[in-house]
Amino acid sequence: MTTDNTADGHPYPPQAYAPSGELWWRLKFAPGTRRTFGDEQKLAAWLTFNVEEWGTFTMGDLRRALGEDVPNNAEHLNRRLRNLRPDGWRIPSNADDRTLPVGTYRLEVKGWHPGLGPRPKSDAVSDGDRRRVFDRDDRRCVVCGVASQEPYPDESNAKAVLTIGHRIARNLGGSVELDNLQTECKRCNEPVRNELGIPETLAALLPEVRRFRKQDLETLLSWLQAKQRIRNRVDTAYDRTRRLSATEREELVQTLRDIVQGRENIQ
Repeated sequence: MTTDNTADGHPYPPQAYAPSGELWWRLKFAPGTRRTFGDEQKLAAWLTFNVEEWGTFTMGDLRRALGEDVPNNAEHLNRRLRNLRPDGWRIPSNADDRTLPVGTYRLEVKGWHPGLGPRPKSDAVSDGDRRRVFDRDDRRCVVCGVASQEPYPDESNAKAVLTIGHRIARNLGGSVELDNLQTECKRCNEPVRNELGIPETLAALLPEVRRFRKQDLETLLSWLQAKQRIRNRVDTAYDRTRRLSATEREELVQTLRDIVQGRENIQ
């Protein structure tokens, strides 16, 4: 097997090479076929063998590595990077971490690459299951409690976007069964899947719960029976305001100001 390495002067390990002896990210066709070898597979291979975990890279690095066959389109490569996430990769950008310069990415966790064998099958969550999970979880992140488009308490200029996460990550054997899916905001989604590992269990939780005072036990019981944390009527009203139009919300803000300042009687 040749050691096709002109970038850093030393041979790559065997897993970096396809059966043909070429580096995975320089293949034009999938091994044994005339089918074009995908950019996502090339990116996974190049990142695995050329960027250390917690190292950074740029869009220019990717274009130079993959050559002229890759479209000169930042969104194309961004989308390909995002599509690696279900395979166990964690690669934040400036959109996720403002300390990163625009166009720079940090490789925090490596996932599947073609040197490991066939790519894991994609277990996409259906639109119907997404709605069921969102409705079941009251359309709030089960990790931090934020609702869609709410600002984060510690970052008021960042609005939450909800997505579907897995209690047990796919690369740890998790499935797409409803019981393994949960509502998460995008900020909580990646760290949860990669850092928390196996989720909470009743055996671990119950001893602590047994030490609660009766009042706390009654509160927890009421939340569990209601299948949500019971919030007061102000919480509920605020949730309804999020479904108003921007003009109606502004009108409500002015009305509340008038009521609070005594310029209008409460009906």
